[in-house]
Amino acid sequence: MAVTFFEQQARARRSTSYLVVLFALAVAGVVLAVNLVVPLAFYLLTRGLVVPSPLTYALLTLITLAVIGLRTLVGVVQMRGGGDAVARLAGGVRVERGTRDADERRLLNVVDEMAIASGVAVPHVYLLRGERGINAFAAGYSPHEAVLAVTEGATRTLTRDELQAVVAHEFSHILNGDMRLSVQMIGVLAGILFIGEIGTVLLRSRASDDRRAGGAVGLVGGALLVIGYAGLFFGRLIKAAISRQREFLADAASVQFTRNADGMAGALATISAEPGGSLVANRRAETLSHMFFANGVSLWFGSLFATHPPLLERIARIDRRFDPIAYLRRRRPRAAEPPEPDRTLAPPVRAGAMRTGAPLGAPAATSLADSSAATESRTGRVATVLGSVGRVTPAHVQYASAVLENLPAAVNDALADSDGAAALLLALALSDDELARKQQLALLEADGADALARRADVLANQLRGLAVETRLPIVALAGPSLRRLDPDARQALSRRLQAVVDADDRITLEEAVLLTLARRHLAPAAGGNVPVRFRSIREVRDDARLVLSLLAHAGAGDTAAAFARGAAVLELGDDTRALPRDAMEFAKIGDAFERLVMLAPFVKGRLLEACVETIIADATVSVVEAETLRAVAAALDCPVPPLL
Repeated sequence: MAVTFFEQQARARRSTSYLVVLFALAVAGVVLAVNLVVPLAFYLLTRGLVVPSPLTYALLTLITLAVIGLRTLVGVVQMRGGGDAVARLAGGVRVERGTRDADERRLLNVVDEMAIASGVAVPHVYLLRGERGINAFAAGYSPHEAVLAVTEGATRTLTRDELQAVVAHEFSHILNGDMRLSVQMIGVLAGILFIGEIGTVLLRSRASDDRRAGGAVGLVGGALLVIGYAGLFFGRLIKAAISRQREFLADAASVQFTRNADGMAGALATISAEPGGSLVANRRAETLSHMFFANGVSLWFGSLFATHPPLLERIARIDRRFDPIAYLRRRRPRAAEPPEPDRTLAPPVRAGAMRTGAPLGAPAATSLADSSAATESRTGRVATVLGSVGRVTPAHVQYASAVLENLPAAVNDALADSDGAAALLLALALSDDELARKQQLALLEADGADALARRADVLANQLRGLAVETRLPIVALAGPSLRRLDPDARQALSRRLQAVVDADDRITLEEAVLLTLARRHLAPAAGGNVPVRFRSIREVRDDARLVLSLLAHAGAGDTAAAFARGAAVLELGDDTRALPRDAMEFAKIGDAFERLVMLAPFVKGRLLEACVETIIADATVSVVEAETLRAVAAALDCPVPPLL
């Protein structure tokens, strides 16, 4: 039976405990190495005049533990910046959405497609400039705050199918919770490797006018370097123990996402044929080696220490009939591929022109209510939605491509910078009623945002013809630019957005969807680690009741019956009545999601199950209801792909 998204997330968090145990063993090994090598070095340096005593070993142990602990703490703090911090550590340069470079634009389009198809926020994309090897990595603490970094060699060498396969592989790490553990490993292993780094510095600085002093420094530096190699030995063992099996799973997921085994196997075959392979020259490559798509560093005893399985073994796991040599002979040259279409020239899509099913598919609700009602039980329909979390199919990718191709040029232009993305967010909140819109714009102007109000007004006219289900992709595409705003600008935009929505003294379901997603991008701690603080729904009963009430009011049927069905899943006890509409305030909804996102994975699964039960209670699901469910799931860090 397939492992669910929630099981994968729980396994990833349990792996953190495994990492702690391995780290403790590695620390013990480094301490032992220090206690063996350093006293021996001083004994040789003093020609037997200094004999180690028990106190010497005790002091060395304490000093070693203090140095490792302090450096580990610093490393963990440095990684609080999430995926962006890791990408900068690797020397990555953020790819701007307005780039005119054809290869960079192709990379952004592939990433956009995969993000919309999987239901996650579009990640920041970084390019590792000057890196000729073919490689990539994903980093971050949650699916909705991820970062994707790709070497320049990958963008210049791989075909679109191969690049899509590599990106899909990395999205598998995003969806399965692998990124979080990988980022934690960087901070934790920093302490183990630090003593070796000290030894390297001492060896480089041993040139001295005083030969005796220089020799002493060199001897101590050499001793520390030996210890450092002990730390490196344990660090690589930890990486290999945790990373290798995950690569097989990510390869398989990539093929599942794209239904193109040749793309994945072809990317691996291309790496094997390139002079630079997948090697990364950056001095931090060793630190990040466990995160790469393929081996980023050259190792002795590679079979023991390699963080990735051999390329041919990975190819065989994907398709045993695949012939790398034959593939490379018939491989279409990269330069012969047609250029990526310029999204800024795409025609706008009009309301009703595209539905969530696919470019020519049926309405979004079909699989939940209409055609499925005759063949699926209610339990089966709930299981279908829950099983789709973190699962991408080629149909989802096709749908995402259609969304991107049909966005108006003005929207694409706005997505390219932070101010444009802010105006776009406000435009989505502006009313279709002219009088109400004037009132909303007046509020923005009174707040000193005249230029922002004018741009939002223009964009609102472009958005008016778009289908309802394009709202989530637009907010997702705006995410990278919104997250670039400084904290004060984020706070100001959040305040203005709330003012625009509250202007008519009521919050619609569409507005609730918009505000829920926008709050994730504008939160001060966006991109940081979200700890598990609640392991029972009873600890967040009021928040769960608020969310179910929001969904119950969204339906066209009996609100009380819809809420009761969802509440029964969570066993809320006496809280079996939905909150009234006037309790649906943006501030309360946002605060509720800030707490609910800290639920344990399996408890999130139960909450999402209750949400599905609530919206299907009347046996019909509108597009708006389906999109609201996806917005709620996104706020819980449970990416639900478009409901086809």
